[in-house]
Amino acid sequence: MNNTVSFKEHILKTGTASVQEYSAEHDNYVRKSQLREIWGRFCKNRVALLGLICLLLLIAMALFADVIAPEGYDNQDLYNKFAPPSAEHWFGTDNVGRDIFDRVVHGSRISLTVGMISVSIAAVVGILLGSIAGYYGGRTDNIIMRILDVFMSVPGILLSLSIAAALGPGLFNLMIAVGIGSVPGYARIVRASILSVKEQEYIEAAHCIGCSNARIIFRHVLPNCLAPIIVQATLGVASAILVASSMSFLGLGLEPPIPEWGAMLSVGRPYIRDYWHLVAFPGMAIMITVFSLNVFGDGLRDALDPRLKQ
Repeated sequence: MNNTVSFKEHILKTGTASVQEYSAEHDNYVRKSQLREIWGRFCKNRVALLGLICLLLLIAMALFADVIAPEGYDNQDLYNKFAPPSAEHWFGTDNVGRDIFDRVVHGSRISLTVGMISVSIAAVVGILLGSIAGYYGGRTDNIIMRILDVFMSVPGILLSLSIAAALGPGLFNLMIAVGIGSVPGYARIVRASILSVKEQEYIEAAHCIGCSNARIIFRHVLPNCLAPIIVQATLGVASAILVASSMSFLGLGLEPPIPEWGAMLSVGRPYIRDYWHLVAFPGMAIMITVFSLNVFGDGLRDALDPRLKQ
């Protein structure tokens, strides 16, 4: 009742008169109200809000890496190897005299790029397969899901390692390997969401007015399944960064001198007893990034699901 009264007051203020304008204004008003409600629920979760702030700072650091660390990530000073953290080198230097702070800053650009693009690859392929399987059902569903079950029987990181070993090292190959390893999870989430949506009355109405299957899937079905997909993608970026760092640590990721955090851990591993800073700061960067993405994803899930409203 309060929403109706407030909406009528809103219409009176805007002076909307025609039915078309009223309908458009109503849709716009409802959409803004929903966004405000979601944002309000999200802000109540202080840990998730902290994760969002940390994530925004990491993105800003990646975007302005050349400004924050203008010296570059591959400048070597062989006379200043293994220098401890100091005012000149905030995170110290590595085994060939490179500034670790500069490499961590530039490494944020690599790690976030790998995480986001690999998740985009996984989401696009997973959404297509899950949509086809969930919407058409029957034999099509059975074939697609059994193939995905074969992929899911192999641990994700092992599947990514196998693909990376076959394709070889490199940024593009790393993103493909991590992305393919995450496809089954997205496909199953989309399929489950579509199975619960496709029997709704508005889908039957779309069939009755002659909408094509592709239009029904992308116009009517998928928009109502976005919440779990968004949450899965947010959490998936954290998993992708971990997998990419693990692969670089094992030598199947990016080649030197690219400053990927996992590769930096691999370089510092032989010296961990005597020079702790070689592994501490890249490890902390991975930990903070994954923590921020995880708590942000958890908060976003709670905000998007009205059933979890406190």
